[in-house]
Amino acid sequence: MKNTLLHYYFKLRNSSPIWNFLNREAKTLFITNKPELEVIQKNILADLQKNGIAVTDLESLFPGENLLSTLNAFKDTLNPETAEQGKKAFLKKYWDKFPTFNLNNPFLTFTLSKKVLSLVNSYMDQWSILRYYDLAKTLPVGESAEEVQSQRWHRDPEEKMMVKVFIYLNDVDMEAGPFIYAYESQEGGKFGKLFPQETPLGVYPPEEELLKKVPKENIHTMTGKAGTVIFCNTAGLHKGGFAKTKERIMFTASFTASSYSEAPLYSIPKESDLSLLSPEARFTISQAKHLN
Repeated sequence: MKNTLLHYYFKLRNSSPIWNFLNREAKTLFITNKPELEVIQKNILADLQKNGIAVTDLESLFPGENLLSTLNAFKDTLNPETAEQGKKAFLKKYWDKFPTFNLNNPFLTFTLSKKVLSLVNSYMDQWSILRYYDLAKTLPVGESAEEVQSQRWHRDPEEKMMVKVFIYLNDVDMEAGPFIYAYESQEGGKFGKLFPQETPLGVYPPEEELLKKVPKENIHTMTGKAGTVIFCNTAGLHKGGFAKTKERIMFTASFTASSYSEAPLYSIPKESDLSLLSPEARFTISQAKHLN
C-alpha cells in the first residue's frame, strides 16, 4: 500500500504542471542568468538533448589543466578500506555514503565548475541541485556471474529528468564494466515511454525484451580511456558496472531538480567559506545539511 501511494505521489509530482510549479524559482534563476556556452558545451548539450547521453573527455573540457592527474593523485590519498560501504557488493567506495563537503576536493572543483554546471543546468532548463557525489571501484566478478542491481537494464526511478556526470579514472574496456545506454530512451525520446519508470522501486526490464524493442544501433557501450566524461539523463534506459575481469574506477555526480524530495547525501561544515563559489554553485549545494 505504501509503495502504491508513493508511486502515485511521484507520478503526480513529475507531471508537467506540478513539475514546473515546484521548480519555478530554479527555472526563473536559469532564465535570468542564462549562461553563454562554449562550442564544446553546445555540442555536448545537443547530444544530451537528442540521445539522452553525451561523451567527451577531461582534456577537451579543461584543456591544458592536466585534471586527470590531479584527480588520480587525490584518489590515491584515499583509503577505501576505511570508508563506509554501500549495498552493492561489486563496488568498493572511496568515501562514506554521507561525505563531508570539502572545497579542497578536486572532484568537487570539477563538479561545481562553471563548465559543468552551465551544461547540466542548460539541459535541465533550470538551476539544479547536486544530490550526491561518489567515487567507487567496480570489482571484477568473473565471466560466469549474473548481472544484479544496476548491472541490469533499468531507469533511475525518482525523477523524469536528471543528469549524472561520470568520469573514468582508468581505461574501461568491455571487461571492466562500461556504462551502457539506450539512445533516445529519455523522456521525449523515441523510446521514452518504453518500460516507464515505476517509482519508488524502479523498473528492470529483461534484456531480451528490451532488445526486441530497441534497435541494436541505439544500444551504445561507453568504453573509453581514462579521463572519459559522460553526461547522461539516467531516467533513460541504462546499465553498467558488470566488470568481468578488470576493475573500473569511476566518479559520479548526480544532479536533480530542486523539487526532489530527498535531502542531498553529503553535509557541509559550518566553517566552510562558500563566498568564492558562483551563485549557481551555491544554489546547487543549497539543500545540503550544514553541520554545527
